[in-house]
Amino acid sequence: MVAAPLMSTNSNTMKGDRIQRRWRYGRQQRRKEGDKKRKKGIFFKKVWHATFFIIVWSLWKKRNSRIFENVASSQRQIQSMILLRLGWWIKGWCEDFPYSPLDIQRNPSCLLWNCISPPSSIPKTIALSSEWIPPNPGMLKWNDDASVKIESSLSAIGGVLRNHEGQFVCLFSAPIPFMEINCAEVLAIHYAMKISVANECSSNEPIYLESDSRNAVSWCNNEDGGPWNMCHHLNFIRNARKNLLNISIMHKGRETNFVADALAKQGLSRHEEFIAWL
Repeated sequence: MVAAPLMSTNSNTMKGDRIQRRWRYGRQQRRKEGDKKRKKGIFFKKVWHATFFIIVWSLWKKRNSRIFENVASSQRQIQSMILLRLGWWIKGWCEDFPYSPLDIQRNPSCLLWNCISPPSSIPKTIALSSEWIPPNPGMLKWNDDASVKIESSLSAIGGVLRNHEGQFVCLFSAPIPFMEINCAEVLAIHYAMKISVANECSSNEPIYLESDSRNAVSWCNNEDGGPWNMCHHLNFIRNARKNLLNISIMHKGRETNFVADALAKQGLSRHEEFIAWL
């Protein structure tokens, strides 16, 4: 007669424990979700505040260029520059942000980052080429490229300098006179080396320079040869390689030149050179 109430009491106690555990688990999950939303909210708040000032600043600069220098820019060019500047600002106050400024420029949807995902979760559509190999610690690597648009008689060059962690150190994108593609590739190498010689940060470091033009790399590494109209540029490259820089010029396929290729193509629509140290 006494056992029945005891069994009923134990059953009720076990049921109460299960309900309490579920409630605690649910509370922990809600707290985690709240933390994620809070972090994401803070990040987006900073992005939107920065975007306002970047848009105003970019429009002011483009207005001045149009008025005082008679240089016009398309809506797409202005948008591209705003996204690139936003990427630079984000890198300054959010070290955990896994995307580069060029990633943001190519695909603004990466701004939907949830503040939790590690860099390894970057979507393949905007990730850098997996074939790119970083230099050894204490070294820098240039990737240069050229682009020629025959139907419009346009040529441009682009390049990116990165350290052993893959972080951007410098990038450039510039229009050049219309010329044959191998000559343009020589000019891209020449441009990167001029930047390196002029900057103390890069002039004192060992440098790898990669180009996807076999002809340009061969001309730059040999003591003579090459197109007659590129003699001045090739002489500078050869002298800098021997006396001014600790640099190795190598050929690599286009698949490792993803960022430099994009910068060169952007140069086709530019009216002036663009150089940025990051």
